[in-house]
Amino acid sequence: MDFSGLLIKMVIFFVLLLIGYRAARKGFLSRDFAKSASWLLVNVLLSASIVNSVLGDRPELQPQELWFAFFVMMMLFVLLYVLATVCAHFDEKETAPQTILLLAAVNTLFVGIPVVQVMKGGEAVFYLGISCVPFNLFLYTYGVWQLNRGKGKNGARLTDIVTMPLVAAVLSLLIFVFHIRMPRVVTEFFSTVSAGTVPVSMLVIGATLGPVSLKEAFTNKKLYLISLIRLIVMPLLVYLLFRPFVQSDALLLSIVVIAACPAGTLCTPVSIQYGYDPKYTSECIMLTTVLCMLTLPALLYVLF
Repeated sequence: MDFSGLLIKMVIFFVLLLIGYRAARKGFLSRDFAKSASWLLVNVLLSASIVNSVLGDRPELQPQELWFAFFVMMMLFVLLYVLATVCAHFDEKETAPQTILLLAAVNTLFVGIPVVQVMKGGEAVFYLGISCVPFNLFLYTYGVWQLNRGKGKNGARLTDIVTMPLVAAVLSLLIFVFHIRMPRVVTEFFSTVSAGTVPVSMLVIGATLGPVSLKEAFTNKKLYLISLIRLIVMPLLVYLLFRPFVQSDALLLSIVVIAACPAGTLCTPVSIQYGYDPKYTSECIMLTTVLCMLTLPALLYVLF
């Protein structure tokens, strides 16, 4: 694996993130920009990256390998939510539901896809595309149920599960399973559009975190504990538990990268939607995102 290439990419990621953050702090990038760009990123660029992973040089997978990968991704998110729930049991009642999201609803698309794209290419990106299914399923069922439960309510909106990345993941599965060949203009379109995923991802993350105070985020001791669990403990446990059963290096890399990603940026808007203070989630997202630039390449170097 090209670790020198990964380190170079992480430096580029960090610089782009800082540009987005500083631009937002200076008022050049507004909240409306972050909201609009996030929509464009999720619904167009990231979705194109998922579909692009099965176009052109497709992953050479047998049907049983595909379904095994899907099963592994489901088990991964079951494990993440179980661990997050156990950890949140020791948290304050007011923030415990948010802690579950911060530990389990990781930034798979914005950070995970660019990283595995550098490390393993299309096959690993395809696996991360598959992960959209359990990610949405657990976030908008169990995750939302916990948020409502914290407010004395019940229920979750199943319609929220259907997102463009989920549609793209299902489409890529169909293309792969049925060996559908696309015209060159279609493959070129998805290849060109997906090329914007990495720079736009980092700029959007930076712009989204613009309202967050660096001083408050980096002086909150509780957030360092959350970061330790999210960025170090969970990926190590995932590696140790799945390594004996997962023979594919690309699949193992993919699930470890997912487990080592920072807290997902969706945690803040989802928390707001269900009546929680976004300050806690925003500060945790900021800290885990910055620390991830160091912990993720170090962890991958040690494990792989």
